[in-house]
Amino acid sequence: MGAGDGAVIGVLSPFVGGAYYGTILAGISAAAAAAGSRTVAVQTLDAAADIAVNGGTPTFTAPVAWDHIAGFVVLADAVTGDYLDRLHAAGKPVVLLGHRAGRPDLTAVVADNSAGVRDAVTHLIEHGHRRIAFTGYVAASDIAERHHAYTGTLLAHGIEPDPALFLPATDNLESGVAGVDPRVLRNTATAIVAATDRNATGLLTALTAAGFACPDDLAITGFDDIEVAAYLNPSLASVRQPLAVMAARAVDLLLRAVAGAPLPPGAQRVPTAFVPRGSCGCSDSVLRLPPPVADPGPARLAERLAALLPPGAVRTGEHLTVLAKAVDSVVDLAGAAASGRPPDHAGATAALLALYALQAQPEGLRIVARAVQEYVQQVPAADVATARRLDGCVQELILAVVRVRQVADFGDRWRLRSTVGAHYDLSMALLYNRRSDPRDLGWLSVTPATAGSLGLWAAAGRLDVTDGWRRHPGPAIGGGTLEVRAFPPAGLIDAAGPGETVFVVPAKVNASDRGLLAVAGVVESQVEDGRELVNQCAALLTVGLDLREQESRLRRAALSDPLTGLPNRAALVETLSRAVRAPDRRFAVLFLDLDGFKQVNDRLGHAAGDELLVYVAERIRRSLRTGDMAARFGGDEFVVFLAEAERLDSIADRLRASIAAPYTVAGQLVRIGVSIGCTPCGDRATADEILSAADTAMYQAKTAAR
Repeated sequence: MGAGDGAVIGVLSPFVGGAYYGTILAGISAAAAAAGSRTVAVQTLDAAADIAVNGGTPTFTAPVAWDHIAGFVVLADAVTGDYLDRLHAAGKPVVLLGHRAGRPDLTAVVADNSAGVRDAVTHLIEHGHRRIAFTGYVAASDIAERHHAYTGTLLAHGIEPDPALFLPATDNLESGVAGVDPRVLRNTATAIVAATDRNATGLLTALTAAGFACPDDLAITGFDDIEVAAYLNPSLASVRQPLAVMAARAVDLLLRAVAGAPLPPGAQRVPTAFVPRGSCGCSDSVLRLPPPVADPGPARLAERLAALLPPGAVRTGEHLTVLAKAVDSVVDLAGAAASGRPPDHAGATAALLALYALQAQPEGLRIVARAVQEYVQQVPAADVATARRLDGCVQELILAVVRVRQVADFGDRWRLRSTVGAHYDLSMALLYNRRSDPRDLGWLSVTPATAGSLGLWAAAGRLDVTDGWRRHPGPAIGGGTLEVRAFPPAGLIDAAGPGETVFVVPAKVNASDRGLLAVAGVVESQVEDGRELVNQCAALLTVGLDLREQESRLRRAALSDPLTGLPNRAALVETLSRAVRAPDRRFAVLFLDLDGFKQVNDRLGHAAGDELLVYVAERIRRSLRTGDMAARFGGDEFVVFLAEAERLDSIADRLRASIAAPYTVAGQLVRIGVSIGCTPCGDRATADEILSAADTAMYQAKTAAR
């Protein structure tokens, strides 16, 4: 427990999951949980927002969850400066993460963009490159920093930056470099620094399509070291950001501020590390080990395994403890094998994997294998049997480490398969199951979520909150009307389990803005940003509500008369059919035909006739009892369904008198009459039989009146 015990940490982010934002959010949630706090992550882009993040800020203004949240971590491009000012005015501490937003007055935890790019450019110069280009979306503040470091590093090495080698990107994705012609680039530069790995990947693809090779024709480096970078062909040299370290530092600063400590203004920079790979001209470069040390034993093993630690400036005592435990476990394992004692492969495997997890990287397992093999091979063997035991020991250990990682990788693949299945089930539940109401959150059961709440917009700044849903037994998550600053309900935040985050996503797709969906669950970081399941829940929920509303409108249109607004013939037949099937049949039907309507229609015109029909429909509606129904049957004919076949004469007389009263139509006074035929349900079996009997009775009444 820390200074922020019990405090709720808020995160404002364009998306609440995905490869980039999800990794950061997972780090924030873990750090907050370790301090005894909970996390509420608010997505500031619409549920169906474009996945491309171009450095702009969304027009998000709602004070979501302000009543619950003690302070906010704000990610790049989440909100405007005005929103940050409102948070400050409300007394909410703010720590920016991954950007500075042009606000030197605020505390910002950022990656050292300059150092990472400086190392990348210096590395390319060491490879002999002098014509080094740059591409990136410099409208984003962090990309602008990277470009500034690029030009500064060239100047520091006596290279004058060439404006022709600056190739602006239109976004941070592969599509951002679509305008770069690889043939022209190949003729003007020998290397290029891309501001993001996604930009670099787009360049690699275009270069290959144009028939060029990387790095022979053009060396490329990226930034971010996303997971796929190491698996490209060639593998992509990049700059690694310690996102988890940045997240933990932001949470620590924020919780200190919540407890009353002042926030240090300005940037708190976290070191980055350049990772050379094939695209910059290095061969298996991450396995290039430092020169031997005086002691070829445990000290050298520690030096080799230290390559798995975060950059030196962000290493902690805990990191060094994990390293020491891994080294000791390998030393003990080799000592046991050399002396004939049973080796503890399980303990050594766990210790090495704990070290690997500090900064998981595709090359990590090869680093482990190389370091362990090198150490064990130098352990003295008294005889051939001992040498064989040592050789078997290292092989078994390496296989055990790889096997555990394979199981973990299988788990990742299985989760992705489960996610795909959940997307399908979610679509079926929200888009195709017409028997359910999307506002009933039971459909969340097909997702990994553990609890949920839905707030639909009511008056400005208020939400009509449906009853919440939870997977496991516990206190009910209530509904009612809430201010947006009080959403989600406190019961949902309390329902989030250990390791879970509460996500709040706008249920908004294009012009359809339904409200806010809140879900408790685990951060999803293995999909593209904006494609995580909670985001899709909000998008499909919005579409599902729209479809139900459209169906309701279409049904009303199909069952109502467009002129008078009364139910039409189809609606009447549907009502009669239900009544015929009912066990207690006590209804009756009145068939009305207007007398004199044709003369009014012929004399004053069809527009006047339509106006008169609207007046008549309203008088009929006002003359009925609760439970009765009037329908326009067609032309100047109306049918009245009476739920109780009592006092038929009295009702008919009231209708006749109401309809016979004078009307002012087209500026003239007109009068009409009505002929009414009555029939109780009797033993008739169908709606058509009842209507036919009522129609016959009406004509008999009309003939008698004549």
